[in-house]
Amino acid sequence: MKILAYAVSSLIGFAVGHYLLYGAPAAFASVLVSYHLYLMFLVLSAQHHKALSLPVGQTFFTHLPFVVVLVGLPYMREQIPYFGLLSWLIPGLAPFETQWLFSGQGQSQDGFAVNNALAKASSEDHQEFVQYLRGPRRRFKKPGATVDDEFRAWLAHRPRRRAAATKRADASSSPSQQMN
Repeated sequence: MKILAYAVSSLIGFAVGHYLLYGAPAAFASVLVSYHLYLMFLVLSAQHHKALSLPVGQTFFTHLPFVVVLVGLPYMREQIPYFGLLSWLIPGLAPFETQWLFSGQGQSQDGFAVNNALAKASSEDHQEFVQYLRGPRRRFKKPGATVDDEFRAWLAHRPRRRAAATKRADASSSPSQQMN
C-alpha cells in the first residue's frame, strides 16, 4: 500500500509540475506536492500511536529544514542531470520524517515535567516505589511497558496522591481542633 501511495503522490507531483505550471514554480510545486502528499499518507495511515514526538512548535521548526532541502533541490535543477528522475525519489524522505516527528515516541505533553521529576527522584522515592512493586496492586503496570515506564507513571501520579493525603490529614485534624 505504501508503494502505491508513493507512486500516486509522485505522479500527482509530476502532473502538477508538468501540466499545470511552467518554469521554476513547476519544479517547486512538483517536489513540494509529492513530498507532502506522501508525508500526509504516512502520518494518517501509521500503525503506531498518531502523535507528535515533539511539541507543536518544535515539530514545525524541525519540519522546516526538510522543506528547505526540498526547495533547495529545484534551485539546482540546472546542475543536476536527470532532475526529473530525482524529483520522483524525493518523497522517499517522508518515512524518515514520519518516524522522527510524528511517531509519538518522544515527549508527551507532560513528558518534560516527568523527566525533570525523574531526574530529581530521591532514594526515598525509589524505596517507596520498591514497596509499591512488592504490593499486590500495581495500578500503573501496562502490558508491554517496562518498569521504567511504570516508575515514570507512578512518579507522575505521586503529587496528586500526596495532595489527597494532605487533604485527608487536614480534614481529620480539623474536627479535633474544633473540640479544643
